[in-house]
Parts: sequence; structure tokens; C-alpha cells
Amino acid sequence: MNSAQTAEIRRIGGDPTDETWGWFLRNGPHGNSFTWSQTRGEPPGYVGVEHAEQMQVDPSFATRAKHVAELALSSADQNFLCRAIQVASVVGTESELKRLAFFTSHENSVVAAHARAGQFYLKKRLREGTAT
Repeated sequence: MNSAQTAEIRRIGGDPTDETWGWFLRNGPHGNSFTWSQTRGEPPGYVGVEHAEQMQVDPSFATRAKHVAELALSSADQNFLCRAIQVASVVGTESELKRLAFFTSHENSVVAAHARAGQFYLKKRLREGTAT
């Protein structure tokens, strides 16, 4: 992680030495380039939200990822926000669903689009009872 990312993590109250932040920035969701659905027009390298291997390997990971996402939702950085929305959609509950609603009218259209898709995905997960 670079110095700007480290500074942002500290600014929002996180601990950059926590390995979960490394996952969040390097191996987790893909920020601005993440897609919610795969189509012929999407670039190669698509990884869907179903591919959260880390949660299968470490049962406590979902709780740590949720905490990181909660902090990252207070960031002003577009990449942090998009990733936080993506993670919250996978590990979130009703609380995160309400929080994502705030971002659906975000001034940045990319963040707003992720929030709408994330909110849709999380609603579906909660209805189906697949919440972590």
C-alpha cells in the first residue's frame, strides 16, 4: 500500500498494519474497475462478488472486512468508497443497507452507481437469507 493510502486509512480511524486493509486495497474488490455483472462488453479480469475466498478460509474475516468497510465508507477517496460499498454489499446487514442508501445520490456518479448496485445486491442477499 502506498503512503497516500496509509494516510487515508489513518485519517478515517483504521490501522494500516491490519492485514485486512491490505486485502481491501490489493486482493479484495476492485474499486472503480469492479463490475457487478459480467457482460460481453466488460474488460477481461472480471471478478464477481461470489469470489470471496478469504471469507471461506478465515471465519472471522467477514467481521474484520465489515469493520474496514464501515471505516472506509467515511472516506472522501472514490476508490475507498467504491471498495467499501462492494465489501458492505457482501458482508453487510440491514445497517449497511441503510448506510448505502445515502451514497445512491452521491455527487460522484461512479460512487452512486456502485451504491445503487450494492444496495440491490445486499437487499437480495438479505431476502434470500445469505447474509454472513
